[in-house]
Amino acid sequence: MKKPPFKKGLLALVSASAVALSTPAAADDITRADFTFPDDGTMKIVVFRPDVSVGSQKVSGLVEPNAEWTETARANIQAKMVERASALNADLTFIDELEGEDAELLTEYRGLFEAVSSSIFTHVTVGDKLATKTERVPVTRNGRTRNREVQKLDWTLGPGTAQLKEATGADYAMFVFSNDAYGDSGRKAAQVAGMLGCIIGVCVTIASGVHVGYAGLVELETGNIVWFNTDLSIGGDPREVDGAEKRVRQLMEGFPLRDGFAEVD
Repeated sequence: MKKPPFKKGLLALVSASAVALSTPAAADDITRADFTFPDDGTMKIVVFRPDVSVGSQKVSGLVEPNAEWTETARANIQAKMVERASALNADLTFIDELEGEDAELLTEYRGLFEAVSSSIFTHVTVGDKLATKTERVPVTRNGRTRNREVQKLDWTLGPGTAQLKEATGADYAMFVFSNDAYGDSGRKAAQVAGMLGCIIGVCVTIASGVHVGYAGLVELETGNIVWFNTDLSIGGDPREVDGAEKRVRQLMEGFPLRDGFAEVD
């Protein structure tokens, strides 16, 4: 299946940014200012089927999807998300797909979420700041308080998401994206050759594989994205159970919990 332009753009941006960074990046989670779950605990969170893709990267850089790898990775990620939700005492309901017009609506908002995520990734994770999406807040260190510029999570999918609220009965929806491309033997050989070239002063940097993951929580009444998390050093091979556990642990980093709920390692 041909990837939509917004997904292609995000994958290209992540790949370029990962190569450009000289040190591993930590998880970059951000929560909308002043966001908290209702105190009465009556909110319902729906998690849609994770958008997962796994393939092999050829020497040319093109990625060939692998259906078997993808289905295995999706099943592993979803199973580990169920376990993670239980460990977090988070009230999550998992829905694979909707039907009829609701299915078309979900497809539309999956695409919109991925497009908006590309913007969040650019302006928050990578750090190409937008003046309209930063604010200065007081930060106290060593007894001294100074104003510090911080990023705001100020993106929305629009109030049309209320249709998903009506279709699911949920107050919030979580979207999860995971993409992996593993370098094949030709790609790995080219990578080795590029590194060996450094010996004679002709270095050619060839990345072997692309690994991208992000998750976000949307308030369906307003369409506001209230939490977003990604990681430039996302790890874990989701084709393996242990790898999927690591991937989900990183994807859920910083998930906003209700008062009285403890984060787990």
